[in-house]
Amino acid sequence: MRKHPTSSILVSGVSFNGDSLKEIETKIMDVGIKKFRKSLRAKGAKFIEKVHYRRLVVPLDMRPNYIDEFIRIRTDGKRSTITYKYRKGKGLSNTEEIETEIYDYDKAVEIFSKVNEGGPHWFQENYVEKWSYKDAQVDICTWPLIPQFVEIEAPTEKKVRSTIDSLGVEGEEFGNVSMVKVYNRYGLKGRDSGNLSFRRSRRA
Repeated sequence: MRKHPTSSILVSGVSFNGDSLKEIETKIMDVGIKKFRKSLRAKGAKFIEKVHYRRLVVPLDMRPNYIDEFIRIRTDGKRSTITYKYRKGKGLSNTEEIETEIYDYDKAVEIFSKVNEGGPHWFQENYVEKWSYKDAQVDICTWPLIPQFVEIEAPTEKKVRSTIDSLGVEGEEFGNVSMVKVYNRYGLKGRDSGNLSFRRSRRA
């Protein structure tokens, strides 16, 4: 008999505030990635893994190109999750996040494809190179069509800031924002309001 995983609520980078969970992270753009990797190693950060994510995004806010509230079904081929996210601003701790593990990614995608049928449903992929530094998670993120960027997630805003300072991250801090805003920053407005894959970007 196939064993179902136990449901869980978000693993890292959150703090409890009453009954809600807050994701505490920031994106840093225009980082020299080779130099940054050297800094990670020099500071004793531990490389965890590099994963290839596939996801279905179901926006809950129907305003054009505005997906600061959405449901995401995501898999790296080994672990699959369903996540609800609601971003209330660019602040590091302004994002509510609820996540649970699932055992059948394809079946979950089939189910959630029926939600808001006829509305937008976006299939996307990216790569994440994961590092651990003290009690923070540091990700080097690769998405189609745009330069790589860094995400730093920790249990508190203070620890996010101290991680940035300790690692000497050089770049533009962009806050805890949706990928729509990241793509807009590079003049690609509307590009991620649909399927995003590396295969499609190579053809473009």
